[in-house]
Amino acid sequence: MFRKYHSFFGFPRTTLDGIARNTIAIVGSTAVSKSIHPDYGQKQATKTLRALSLEYDTHNLYISQELENYDIVDLGDFPKNIIGRIIQSIFNNDAKALVIGGDHTTTYYCLSKTPFRDIAIFDAHLDAEELDIKNFHHGSVTRRLITEIPTLNVKIVGFRGYSTMKKELEFLQNKKNVKILSWPIQDNIIQNIIQQTNMISIDLDFFDPTSFWSVRVPEVFGADFSWFVNIIHRTEKTCARYIDIVEYCPKIDNGYICGKKLLQLILEILALLARS
Repeated sequence: MFRKYHSFFGFPRTTLDGIARNTIAIVGSTAVSKSIHPDYGQKQATKTLRALSLEYDTHNLYISQELENYDIVDLGDFPKNIIGRIIQSIFNNDAKALVIGGDHTTTYYCLSKTPFRDIAIFDAHLDAEELDIKNFHHGSVTRRLITEIPTLNVKIVGFRGYSTMKKELEFLQNKKNVKILSWPIQDNIIQNIIQQTNMISIDLDFFDPTSFWSVRVPEVFGADFSWFVNIIHRTEKTCARYIDIVEYCPKIDNGYICGKKLLQLILEILALLARS
């Protein structure tokens, strides 16, 4: 059993009053929905990751950036009915948000009231199942976003997925503001998307389950985890003000291997946000 640790990587724990221009705020999500897929402990994802993060120093690959030199803070964890207001307050202070934990409904709860109008969703699935507001779940996130924000431009990056129903694809193909990039995708396209997009959501089933398996709906093929970390490392700057990483399942992560790999991706993303 993990004890409650203070913050990710020992970065200062603060409140919204501590957020200033160019602050990078780490925000934990506890938003988890019910579906036919067990959640495997996603509500506890940030508790697990904070504990594991104490194994790591605060720098990126090859120690090319020492992150303690930047204004990076941990705001703690928030449920679905609060996290959107937290993200809006971060944007109002001209700061950046890195959201970690929960399932993919996190993206909706964080962004449904934001002013940004483009998002890249790295995901094996389309998440466009028929929408039932009373039983809203991770499989209908994309549909709810584009239904409630008709001006939202969406790129779905990495689609493959035996779990996806044909009617989801048909629904999105009729939307002019939705672009579906099926796997495989060239390095330069991935890098351009990371550079040019205001909001980025990373569902961890985007990755090949042989390189990251602690997700509840794994799909064959997909990106190699180390390859993606290297792309982030090589990307000089990003327009992103918001990045989320969702669907980590600690209960099926034997030895927390995926959790430790995820923390290395988080450090690389923090470094990218810091130099942008």
